[in-house]
Order: sequence, then C-alpha cells, then structure tokens
Amino acid sequence: MRGERPLLRFALTVLALLPASFVAWYFLGAFAAAPAVLIAKPVLTGWLPELIDTVYLQGTDLMVMSTLGEVDGQFMSAAAAGNQLGYPIDTRILSYSLPFFCALFFATPRDGGWSELAWSIIALWLLMAVGLIATALKNLMLGLGTRFLDSSGVPPSDAIALTYQFSTLMVPTLAPVLLWAYTSRDSDAFRALLPAALRTELNP
Repeated sequence: MRGERPLLRFALTVLALLPASFVAWYFLGAFAAAPAVLIAKPVLTGWLPELIDTVYLQGTDLMVMSTLGEVDGQFMSAAAAGNQLGYPIDTRILSYSLPFFCALFFATPRDGGWSELAWSIIALWLLMAVGLIATALKNLMLGLGTRFLDSSGVPPSDAIALTYQFSTLMVPTLAPVLLWAYTSRDSDAFRALLPAALRTELNP
C-alpha cells in the first residue's frame, strides 16, 4: 500500500490542478494559441500563396482565407466571384495540451524548473503550429478538392490526412505527457512514481 501512495497523491494533485488550469486556459482565449498562429501564418501564406490569401485569429478561431471564391459550384478568383472562401479552425482542439501539461508539471515537486516550463510550452506551441497547418491543408483539400490537390507544392492527400489525424488526435494528449516525463526525470517525486526496478536502474 505504501508503494501506491506516491501515485495516488500525484493523481489527486493532478485532478485538483486540472480544473484551475483549464479555467485559466479558457479565459486566456486566443492568447493560448497566438504564438502557434504566428508560426503557422507565414508558413501557410508563403507555401501556398496562390491559394491562401490571409490567415488571422478571430476569437479562438484561426481563419484561413482563400484567394478563391465560388459561383454555382465553380471556383474562380475572389474578385471575380464577389466572395471569398474561408475555412475556420477552432484552435482549442489543439491548445488544450497547454493546461494538461501545466497540471502535470506543477503536480510534480522540483527545484526551480521555470526554464523547463518555458521551453516545454514553446515546444507545445511548435507542435500546435504543425497541427494548425495540417488542419488548414485538410480543410482546403476537402473544400477545394482537385483544385487544391493539383496545385504545385501540395503534399499527397494521404500525407495530409495522416498528419492531420496524428496532430489532432495524438499530439495534444501524448506530447504533454512526454514533455512532463522528460522535464521531471530528475525529480524525486517523479522517480517515486516509477516501478522499483526502473528506479534502481536510474539510481545504480
């Protein structure tokens, strides 16, 4: 029973911190995703300038505005069509990795660690930017079809779909856990959570 207490204590601490972390994340709104958007924007507009006009945050939605419009099912320039196709992305489907990581991080006692917190959040923003780019490409692929896939520089549809699924389904939950484990590896509190055999290997 004694061996289970560190894990139980850690689990209860995480559960206590999660609500506060997610409330803070919710009220931060667009700020939680803004650095990732700053990374994704020049990549998208520079990569596909003939298809993407502007990229900007509107609340917590990333708006990807195409250079194209649509009239009677036909794609043409936005000026000729009199409208502009836009594809919103809810950034919160990716940015929830931030409060999840913070709850894990602060539930693990350590000496200092603010630099580790900072670079871990930067790493999550970089991964979030990849997810935003993949989601934008997926939305354009579904919205524009062959007009998008036949454009120069566009990856194969399978690569877009795989990157999108990995970035939205696995990264927001897996990356925080891996970063927490890495940044906590020297913490006695973290080592206490490990099986006895593994603790022995880490402390020969």
